[in-house]
Amino acid sequence: MFTQLYSLLLRIVGLLAAVLSGISATLLWSAAPPVGLRNIDPLVLRNSMVAVLFIFGVAATLIAAFSPARKWLLLKTVVFAIAGFSNAAALGTGSAVPFQGTTSVIAVVCELGLAVLTLVTFMDSVQKKNPQSKF
Repeated sequence: MFTQLYSLLLRIVGLLAAVLSGISATLLWSAAPPVGLRNIDPLVLRNSMVAVLFIFGVAATLIAAFSPARKWLLLKTVVFAIAGFSNAAALGTGSAVPFQGTTSVIAVVCELGLAVLTLVTFMDSVQKKNPQSKF
């Protein structure tokens, strides 16, 4: 059922995840750098997390979500998983405000859900190409 609605779900949830990642990155950027870090410069940590969120959470997600729906499924799975992990990394000690943590958690759920859905769609397309099963 979900694989039949894959292109619609891909675009809707992908856009939602990209917007939430953008909000999270903006809130993280506008907050003060985290305090109490001795080995890493807090400003470098914050700026690198913002860059990772904008590159993987926003740009790569939008490119993957609005590319042709049934092409490059494994690449889309990897992109969505990396975007989810980058949003999860933003939940560490550098969390700016509780709303930034909330948007990151929702983005993680959306991104990893898209990764699983894309993987299921890929397996469905492989099964349709080769319907002979050994089980």
